[in-house]
Amino acid sequence: MSFTISWGNPSATPRPARVAGWYIPWLYAASLALVVAVNGVMIHFALSTWTGLTTQHAYDEGNANDRALAGAHAQVQRAWRVGFDFVPVGALGGEVTANLADRDGHPIHGAVVTGRFIRPTVGGQDVTVTLIERADGRYAAPVQLPLAGIWDLRIVARGAGADWQAVRRVWAKG
Repeated sequence: MSFTISWGNPSATPRPARVAGWYIPWLYAASLALVVAVNGVMIHFALSTWTGLTTQHAYDEGNANDRALAGAHAQVQRAWRVGFDFVPVGALGGEVTANLADRDGHPIHGAVVTGRFIRPTVGGQDVTVTLIERADGRYAAPVQLPLAGIWDLRIVARGAGADWQAVRRVWAKG
């Protein structure tokens, strides 16, 4: 007696070998899925973090641009001679000074002069001081800042029926 062992069906057609590069469509689909997933993560973080909005009334402020330009033009026509500075004194402190004169060089008396220190990198740290007239057209005030580093100093002077303003970047020592 003899036994014959057959593995598989001899009458079945042989299975064809895989075509070279059969995985390329799957790589394309996986790459596309990865791009969609990464974009989804970036969209999530873009919508859940800082909006970039610096004012609550951007439309109104944009419409007020003509008034701002007219004010800047009037400031140039007034030709006030104004010098202002921040002199650091000690750690985080200093003195703000402003010298005001009209176009003919006469001191401007009785002006309301304010200095506002604006931190360009961190909101909520602004400091405003009112400068006091100490001599003919010379105004000054001491200031103590909460942080060392770079600040934008905005000086606004209102007097003689007009106003003047300018901004300068200053450094507060720590």
